Formats: sequence, C-alpha cells, structure tokens
Amino acid sequence: MRVSIVIPAFNAQEFIAPAIRSALGQTLPPAEILVVDNGSGDRTAEIARGFGGPVRVLEERRPGASRARLTGADVATGEALMFLDADDLIGPTVLEELAGALAGNDGAVACCPWRRYELDGQCWRARPPSCAPRRAGQDALTAWLGGWYHPPCAVLWSADAYRRSGGWNPAISVDDDGDVMMRALARGVPLLLTRGGTAYYRRLPGDAVSLSGRRLTPEGLRSRLAVLEAVEQTLRLEGKAQSYRRPLAKAYLRLSEEARETAPELAAHAEALARRNRGRWSARGGGAASIGEGPVGAARPARRPEAIPQRSPEAAAEPSAPDPLVSVVIPTYNRAALAGRALDSVLSQDFGRLEALVVDDGSNEDIRGMVAARDDERVRYLRQPENRGVAAARNRGIREARAPLIAFLDSDDQWLPGKVARQVELASRRPDWVGFFYTGAIERWEHGDEEWIPDARGLVLEEMLHRNPVHVATSSVLVRREVFETVGLFDESLPANEDHELWTRIAAFFGFDFVAEPLIVYTHPPEGSAADRERRSQNFAANMAARLAFLDLHGAEAQRAGVKYLFHLDCARRHLESPSGDVRRARSHLLRAIASRPGEPRLLMWFAFSLLPPMLRRRAAPGLKALRSHIPSRLWLGAARGA
Repeated sequence: MRVSIVIPAFNAQEFIAPAIRSALGQTLPPAEILVVDNGSGDRTAEIARGFGGPVRVLEERRPGASRARLTGADVATGEALMFLDADDLIGPTVLEELAGALAGNDGAVACCPWRRYELDGQCWRARPPSCAPRRAGQDALTAWLGGWYHPPCAVLWSADAYRRSGGWNPAISVDDDGDVMMRALARGVPLLLTRGGTAYYRRLPGDAVSLSGRRLTPEGLRSRLAVLEAVEQTLRLEGKAQSYRRPLAKAYLRLSEEARETAPELAAHAEALARRNRGRWSARGGGAASIGEGPVGAARPARRPEAIPQRSPEAAAEPSAPDPLVSVVIPTYNRAALAGRALDSVLSQDFGRLEALVVDDGSNEDIRGMVAARDDERVRYLRQPENRGVAAARNRGIREARAPLIAFLDSDDQWLPGKVARQVELASRRPDWVGFFYTGAIERWEHGDEEWIPDARGLVLEEMLHRNPVHVATSSVLVRREVFETVGLFDESLPANEDHELWTRIAAFFGFDFVAEPLIVYTHPPEGSAADRERRSQNFAANMAARLAFLDLHGAEAQRAGVKYLFHLDCARRHLESPSGDVRRARSHLLRAIASRPGEPRLLMWFAFSLLPPMLRRRAAPGLKALRSHIPSRLWLGAARGA
C-alpha cells in the first residue's frame, strides 16, 4: 500500500526535522512526504527541503492547518493518507500496523495507540492519552462525541474514506480533526483499531493552558458548536439522527455549560439543541459527557524546548578540531589519572575528525592541568560549578558538542584502537533511522579478562523495556546528534541506570546496531577491596532504586508490550544473586511476575530457588550465575518478542 504523509507546518523549524525523520524511519516507508509550508517566517521550508528524496515542500499562504492539509491532500498520490502535525512523531512500526489494518478493508480508516509527548525537565516522555476512555459497547462515533479520540498522527485514512468524509473544513478553527473524523463516522466509514504501533502527540510547555483556553474562547466555542451541528446534519442526511440523539444531547449540554459565562447566547442555543435531541431522555440522570479536548485545528507555532539548549558563548570560543565528525564526552570526578588514561585512548584513535570534551564535575583534583598537559587542540575542558553527577556531566557535554555523532567514554574505561573508525563506518552504511551504535567490551577483572559481545540490533524497544542489552558498555555507545533532538537528554534525577532509561526512550524511535567486537575495556575494581565493597553496596541500592523509578516511567509501556513480568524477574534475580539483595523483595517481584504469567516455568524455578535456606542459596548462586554467563540473555530471560 502506497502511503502519502501530509505535514502542515507553520514556524516549525525546531520540530519539523524530528517529525520528518520519524516518517522516514518507518518499517513501511511512505511513498511521499508532503510538507505544506503554511506561511512560515523561519527555516521550516529550508530544513524540509534538505531531506530530499520522498520529501516535497508545497506552499499554502492562506492561514490555517486545515487549508494546508487540503493542499497536501489534493496533491497526494497514495492509496492512504496520514496527516502528521509538524511537531508530532510516529513510532517506527506505525505505518506498517495501520496499513496492515486497512489491507482488504477498502474505504476504512485505521487508528493506532497514541501517547502524549511532554517535556519533563530535559527529557521528552510519553504519557497516557489525554482523552476520555471508550466505554464497552460504544460505537466509534458515540465514543468520539463523548471525548474519546485519536489525534491525526495516529490515524491513517484510506483514500476512499477521506473522500467520503468530505475533507478538512477551513472554517473550523478548533476541533477540526474531530470534525472530519466524526463526519466520516456519521457517513458509515468503518474505524479499525490496531494493537501495535504508537503515535506521539507533542504537548509543549504551556500547551495545556493554551488548548483549554482556546477551546473556551468565544471563537473556540463557536467552532466546537459548528462541529456538532455539522455532525448532526450529516446524521440527519444519513437517516441516523435518532440513533445518536443521546450522545449528541450530552455533547451539546456540556458545551452549553462551558459557554454559560463567556458566551451566554451560544450557551442558550446549545442547550436548545440538547433539548431537541434529548426528547424524553433526561441528561441529568445520565450525566453530561465532554466532546473532548482534541488537538486544535490551527497550525501550532513551535517553541524551542529546553532539553538541548545552545552551546555557551564561552565554549564556542574555545579551540577545538575544525569540523569534527565525532564529539567524545568524557565525564570525570576526582579521577585525574584515570581520566588521563581514558583521554589518551581517544587521542590515539586512528580517526582524526574528532573532538574530546572532558567534563570536570566539580573535582578537587587538577583535571584542567591534566587536559592542558596533552596540548591537543582537539580537547576541550569544561567545568561544572559543582558536583552534580554523571548524567548532568554527560548532558553538559552533549550541549557543547559540535559534531553530528556523539560518543561517550567514562573516565575509568578505555577505548581500544580502531573503535571510532569502525563505528563511523557502520553509521555511514546505515540509514538515518538507525541512530544508536555500540560495540562489544572487555570486562577486566582481577582474575582476568572476559569478553562481552552484543546481541540486540534493529528495533529493540520491547527488549529494552525489561533489560539493558547494552550491558556495561555505555563507553561503547555512539549516537546520532538528532536522536537527542527527538528524545531529550539523560535524566539527572535518577540515582543510577540513567543510561538504560535514555536508551529506552531512544529505542521508541530509532534502530540499534553494533560492531560485534570488544572495542572498549571496562575495568572492575579488585574483588573484596574497599573500593569494590563500597561500589557494590552503593551501586546495588542505587541500581534497585533506579529500577523502581524506571518501572514508574516505563511500566505501562512494558505491560502493553507483554514484557513487564520479565522486568520483575530480572529484579528478583538481582536480589537473589547479590550479597546486598533482599529475598523478601525478590519474592515480591516474583509474585507480581507470576500473577502476570501464571505457569511460566522460569518464574516457578526462581520462586523455588528463593525458598531455599540462605546457606543453600549462597552456595548455589555462584554456579547459577556462572551457568547464566554461558547462556545468551535473550534465552535466559526470554526474548522480547514471543517471550
């Protein structure tokens, strides 16, 4: 199925590129992407033209997103149409899921699950949909009249269904998407729902106020009333008005109540329409339902997020390698000698177009002197005014980075020769939707070295929701810069696992790939040493606290993906295998997992293990851990798909 995506855009230079990338990165690529510039005064059209390929830029000078959408729809050649707002995003399988639903269902419209996409500090996060639920037994139009809806980014129209709807109405300024959808449903267009694929409706800071405020202005109230009257008129022409008098009455009554203070004449008119539809039915007994707070129809001017602010003037003035292709972020705190070793492993790479940003996280040691001793123009020293943690230090490095590819190296790790060149070569061969690249690692223990080789590539979100397949190898990661424009930065509030949490947000939109060789060295402190005991104790407590925070942030998505029980299993395993673990908490996690997947053999085995006397558990744990080390994590904990 050939899909055309129409993107109305007005002053959207901050978000148009991520929107286009999310459309280009589909497992079912669109036949064309039509960006309709709606009279922008910024670089929106220039940025869109820079993509080339299937992206075309059209102009529509008359104001209003509906006019821009009409212009795109008139030119579109696809068998199906999506209207994607310039600041919204679609997950990589959305078109495949929606087109699959439409296959064999000519004349239908398909909707996929959707989430609000909101800025939380420096992180863009998916939140639950901001609409009323669809009650059991409700048909699609009744539910839509009652406040349930899908924004345009979650909807794929067959060309025939769009024609039957009558198309976008430029006279509607608020709830224009509800207008076109409800007219289609009133005319008998079937609505199909998919279980897979996720669309993201972006809410910018202040949008909640502006949306609510605009809906309640006289203009917004008039527009919403016009939508209901158009739906009612369509139902009358279709001979269906009698069947929908109750949901229409509820919608009119709610609008009347909202307009009572600011537009009393409109409120009286809406109440009269409610009485006409209500007949003998009493709305007071059933209660009034909202017609919903759907996305507004007018094009939304984008505002710059605070997740990735501009580089500071001071940093811009510092010397660095001309036109670096890779920026290396090295956070450090009181590790001058180790940081020097890490930096040397970067400077000795056989790849010249890089810059190294050493981020001193408020150290008492002379990190600046260590950097100055290298006397290399490719190195920049950045100092945090106070110790704020590794996530904040990495975020500072990302903000100051100049290159299109950003790599990370912790100050106690090292890169092996050829690491950067191998990853850059891999990135050059992969399409832009593959945005995350990592390598294998050598784990250096006191007793010797162990190799770890990656095994997760492609779309890995389901796996990332229950385990971190990147393992210990944060220092092996290289990411396209535009990834951070889409998902934001590291979460500075987490006590640990900030890398896993960020990788999970990245996996919602971008593919992963790896170099199947150990190209970094990750050094563990000597077992039993004071540093080891302190690190293990602190790390375990912080790690488990961070995992609970991760569950709060991503648990709903893990549940939807069917892998939440695997997350609980991994938490239980950590408690049972660690000397710092708590067997009662392990059992609690296992019971939650078993409640979700009763009869799962692995869960029952682990629960039986948790019931062993402490001495037997301690004796068996090393052997169990050794056995696990020889079995791929996907087999031991279960692959994300089909687990």
